[in-house]
Amino acid sequence: MDGETILCISPRRWDSLWRETQQIMSRIAVRNRVIYFEPGRDPDEPILPEFKRNFPNFFRMQIKKVHENIYVIPTPSNLPHTRRLPLPRSVLWATMLMVIKINAWIEIRYIQNALKALRVNTPILWLSSPYKIDFVGKFGEKLVCYHNYDEFANFIPNSPIRELIQRLDIELCRQVDVIFTTSHSQWEYRKSINPNTYCVPNGVDYDLFNQALNPSTSIPRDIGGLKKPIIGFIGWIGYQMDLDLLASVAEAYPDCSLVLVGPDTIQGGAKHQRLKEMPNVHFLGRKEVENLPQYLKAMDVALIPYLLEGYVLTAYPLKLHEYLAAGRAIVSTAMPELRAFNHVIRIAETQAEFISKIREALHDHRIEGIAERVTVARENTWDNRLAEMYGVLDPLLSKDPN
Repeated sequence: MDGETILCISPRRWDSLWRETQQIMSRIAVRNRVIYFEPGRDPDEPILPEFKRNFPNFFRMQIKKVHENIYVIPTPSNLPHTRRLPLPRSVLWATMLMVIKINAWIEIRYIQNALKALRVNTPILWLSSPYKIDFVGKFGEKLVCYHNYDEFANFIPNSPIRELIQRLDIELCRQVDVIFTTSHSQWEYRKSINPNTYCVPNGVDYDLFNQALNPSTSIPRDIGGLKKPIIGFIGWIGYQMDLDLLASVAEAYPDCSLVLVGPDTIQGGAKHQRLKEMPNVHFLGRKEVENLPQYLKAMDVALIPYLLEGYVLTAYPLKLHEYLAAGRAIVSTAMPELRAFNHVIRIAETQAEFISKIREALHDHRIEGIAERVTVARENTWDNRLAEMYGVLDPLLSKDPN
């Protein structure tokens, strides 16, 4: 795929926590132009600050060239969703659909104006959310891709409108030309809806995260000064985290530091407060992606401490190969998609087993084990993932439209 224009309707800001959308688009831009539209509200951020930040976009358009061939355009503020209102189901669904339609109407027209300003014709439309179903066919696109990176309907906050999102998702799957999923579970569900469905799991920026094994990589002060050994987590700290499990880990290893690196979006609660008050638990906040190898270098064990419910049951965690590329010993809850990697990570079925496997991992510094983990990561780079996507997209783009 060369010389194309990709119209990416992103689920998050370009400079937010660096995840699959930014990883893929930054690589596509090596040979193509990417127009990256940021959402009217980044879901990782509070509603009111996001509304204030994006409100001026109703009256002006910002086009920022952030890298060669990558243009980032913030869109106007979105109306907030009504999914948490205590309404009868029929009323809740109707109001949600109304909000989705209004937000789409505003955003579509804004994007159309931006495309005129940039003289974009026949782009490839790249969608990531069933909320964007009305975008299909609005931009003269030659191809529509749906990147299903998580089972959106199964996000815990979406439980009141799960069936509605599932219906939108099914309809979007029927309308698009190709679907990429990040897990086999997502692929199994969609392949009967659209035969052009392919599983392309999350990958890793290997060269970046492997720096954790480089002797010259420095360790930041905020983690370097903590008591060793260090048991750590890097990523989004949200409702997918098993807070009871983490508290039990901190209690079981009082002579270790439990370190959580990433944006903390948990909105209070007794479990969250209890964890924050524990003397050997340290929330270090969000760090830039280029600094994450420095934090991983300081960790003796890396955790994937997720609750086995909701979207986690079908998720392929982005951090898996990042941890592996850093050579870290890994302990995870029993996520189905991770079972294929039980030769390089420790998977726990129970809380007691999770705590026990951390003890094993704390002593797993064998050169052979580190090499095996690194080898798996090297086989799962984002460059390899993009090659898989190109293998699907190139034949579709070469088809005679007539």
